Amino acid sequence: MTQFLGRNYRLTLRSGADELVYEPPMQVTFSVDCKYGTEGSIAEITLYGASAKTRRAIYNKFDQVTLSAGYGNQPGLIFSGGVINFEIGREGVDSYIKFYCRTAAAKQADGFISKTWGENTPQADIIREVAEAMLLPVEFVGDFSSLPKAIKGRSVCTSATACMNELARTHGFTWYMSGTRLTIIKLDENGRPASRQTPPHIVSAETGMIGSPQIMPQQIEVSKKLDPAIMPGERIDLRANTRNFAFSGVYSAEMMEADPAGGSGIYGVMNVRHEGDFHGDTWDTSIEGYRQA
Repeated sequence: MTQFLGRNYRLTLRSGADELVYEPPMQVTFSVDCKYGTEGSIAEITLYGASAKTRRAIYNKFDQVTLSAGYGNQPGLIFSGGVINFEIGREGVDSYIKFYCRTAAAKQADGFISKTWGENTPQADIIREVAEAMLLPVEFVGDFSSLPKAIKGRSVCTSATACMNELARTHGFTWYMSGTRLTIIKLDENGRPASRQTPPHIVSAETGMIGSPQIMPQQIEVSKKLDPAIMPGERIDLRANTRNFAFSGVYSAEMMEADPAGGSGIYGVMNVRHEGDFHGDTWDTSIEGYRQA
C-alpha cells in the first residue's frame, strides 16, 4: 500500500497566456463529477490561503481551470474546463475562493453547425462533423457501422449541442465531454453504453478499494483511493472478497445463480466522482459501473 503515500495535486488557473499554479502544501478541496450526458464534467474546487489581493485578481481575470491529482510526482488530469461562477468566503480563520466549473463550457455554448450533406452521407460522418463544431477532438466508442446513410442528405443550422442531442436520440448513442475530448458512445438494445476495449483497471483491496462494493442486479458502486485514470467508457475488473447488497432481490435464490462470483467481474464504467481534501481524510474515486457479459 506504500504507493498510496504522497498525495499530490496541481491546480492551474489561466486567462489567455497568463496562469497561476498552486501545489502542496496549499490546502484545496474538490469534487469532480465525470458522467454521461450533455453537460460535461462539473467540478467544485476550493482554494484556501490565497491573499485578498490574489483572490480579487483571480475573480476579475481568470476563467479557465485545470486540476490534476493523485499520488507521487505526476498527478493525473481529473478536470479541465471553464469557470462558471466564483464564491469568496471564510471558514473559521481561513479565507477561501471556490470555483464552480464545467468542462468546455464556452466551447459547448458557442458551438454552432450550419452545413448541408449530400445524398447517402454516412450518419457517422454527420455525427462527427457536428461534434467537431465544439472544437474538441472526437472519439467514437462502440460499433457505429450499422447506422443507415442519409439517403436524401441533410441540412442543419442550429447549435451543435441541440443537434448532437437530436442525433443521440435518433441513432442510439450518448456523449460527454472531458477536458481533452468529446466522446460518443454507442448504446446497446438495453440502453447500456459500450466500453473501450482496453485492459480493465483492477479494483481490489491491493489497488486501494475502500470498504465493500454495493451490488445491484446489473450495476455496482465501489470506491477506491483516488485514481485519475478511471473515467466513463473505461472498464474495471472488480475483485471483491466482501459485498453489500443494495436491492430487494437479495431474498431471491435466483440472485445467487445470476451472481455466483459475489459481484466480482468486469464492469463498464458509467459515472465517476473524484473527491479530495488535501489536509483531510478524503482522497477518493467513486465508480458506478454496469455488468458486462
